[in-house]
Amino acid sequence: MTDHTVLVVVDDLFFSSKIGETVRQLGGNPLFAAEASEIPDDPEGGPPAAIIVDLDLSRTDAVGLISHLRDGEATRDTPMMAYGRHTRPEAFARARAAGCERAVPRSEFVKRLPEFIEACRRNARAARQDGETAPGC
Repeated sequence: MTDHTVLVVVDDLFFSSKIGETVRQLGGNPLFAAEASEIPDDPEGGPPAAIIVDLDLSRTDAVGLISHLRDGEATRDTPMMAYGRHTRPEAFARARAAGCERAVPRSEFVKRLPEFIEACRRNARAARQDGETAPGC
């Protein structure tokens, strides 16, 4: 049974399947979007417990999307992790400046994803029990 939703903004089908499998293995429900227009304004079940953004999106400005999500009431405080190619360190700096707490190369992302999802799951569950908004994980 899933107890949290993770918004995954990625347009790489191979990598999205790997992320989705990790989220599902940790009891989550991945909600996939390849561009901003595919992200529901009011997702069923409430705001996501975490957001993952691919900095190398082909159809959407990933940093602009991060800013947009940070401006949204439902996703303003949702923990966020972005990843991208290690050859583009400026993209990590821009993502952090836009409000993404963690922006890392793909290789590091793969290693840190389970830990990030698990921490967000625990925080979302605790927040639901306390009737509060989930803190950053």
